[in-house]
Amino acid sequence: LGNFDQAFQYIQDFTGFFTPGVVVIFLMGIFWKKATALGAIGAALGSFFISLGFYLYLPSMPFMDRVGIVFLACLTIGVVVSIAQGQGEQAKAIDYESVDTSTSNSFNLAAAVIAMLLIALYATWW
Repeated sequence: LGNFDQAFQYIQDFTGFFTPGVVVIFLMGIFWKKATALGAIGAALGSFFISLGFYLYLPSMPFMDRVGIVFLACLTIGVVVSIAQGQGEQAKAIDYESVDTSTSNSFNLAAAVIAMLLIALYATWW
């Protein structure tokens, strides 16, 4: 950890062990009513052990490639385990059909103004 580049790479390498599993758990929990707790545990454990395998046996693999492959593997594990349990939709799943996502005109105007300000700042100082 002698310089900043090494410290940053060290942090990336080891947060990459858990990030794919956490993202899979979040996405499955929010968007798929058939996701189960065992599928989430499988994705979390898979994230660590698959990342460890890549880290030990393919150390030259770029960080982002490893994270992407581990994400897809964890997603597969989570889906397969959840389907294998065959519990159907979870009773406590959030029903998004009853959620009102409409916005007021003042909100839309404020959002447009903020977006234009950000674009102007970005264009000015890029």
